[in-house]
Amino acid sequence: SSGINAEYGDTRNFRQPLRTLSVGGGVWRIKRSPDNSHALIAGMHSGFHVVDLTEFTVTQTYTGHTSLAYGADWLDKGFVATCSFYDNLVNVWHSCAVSNEDIPDSAIF
Repeated sequence: SSGINAEYGDTRNFRQPLRTLSVGGGVWRIKRSPDNSHALIAGMHSGFHVVDLTEFTVTQTYTGHTSLAYGADWLDKGFVATCSFYDNLVNVWHSCAVSNEDIPDSAIF
């Protein structure tokens, strides 16, 4: 990743990315899903994005924060934890792009 784009490449040649995806607003963090099928991207000014790594397309966007998208990590069963910069909020949400399991009512935050 560099600047405003998420870049996917070969570690043997960092200068030439294989694919580039603009998520708008700069990329702060990229975290692969546990099964390596998706990536979670913190796009500073554009929210959080779930990207299908096979198609290299955004499959879901989360804009539930009011501050810069800063940190992100995968939890169990398709849940995601994200945090924003200035307001120090942590949100937990479900990525339907990664898991189509039924979500029990007790799991909604």
